[in-house]
Amino acid sequence: MARFELNKSDKFVLAKGDDLSKIQVDLAWKSGADLDASAFLLGEDGMILEDADFVFYGSKFRSESYDRNVHGSKKAWMNSTVPMSADGAVLGSADDLGDGDDDGDDAGETMHVDLDKVRPAVTEIVFCVTIYDESGKVSFKDVRDASITIINEETGDELCSYNLKEKFSTETAVVVGALVLNEDGEWEFEAQGKAYDGGLQTLVDMYT
Repeated sequence: MARFELNKSDKFVLAKGDDLSKIQVDLAWKSGADLDASAFLLGEDGMILEDADFVFYGSKFRSESYDRNVHGSKKAWMNSTVPMSADGAVLGSADDLGDGDDDGDDAGETMHVDLDKVRPAVTEIVFCVTIYDESGKVSFKDVRDASITIINEETGDELCSYNLKEKFSTETAVVVGALVLNEDGEWEFEAQGKAYDGGLQTLVDMYT
């Protein structure tokens, strides 16, 4: 169980004194639909600085460079690697496609952040979950028990978590939380739970 259970808008400081560098970000939910986790590395203006600052399942910036002799096809390369920011600070998740069952079991995706690798121009890392559904019939009202947990990757200690208790309706994108660089130069996690219509494209439009 996490050390601190957060409510919407609460903040948790990742103190430098704790010698904390590597963070695991677990995003979890219950849904049979295909949900995707993504991250945006933002500058002071609230926008990404380059394309690789958008870490999502379809990104061509991966944890390994493409090598035909190793990976064969580019599709196999995409399936065997995970998205990564240009500075290597944020590793995305393999895509959890869901099971197609409305009563789906626990699902989720995990991202990894190395705070020591985040370049100085980045002041915020936003974590989002979006619904991929070509039928347009699934929204976050169909998703249960959505949560985010921040873990010290080196010790395995759960530092804080946020269970989204908001009642959603037509929304298909949620900004779950963010790591924000505060005025003291320390990273803190902020629980956000902001929902939007328009899926992943809405978030892209917001941050690019």
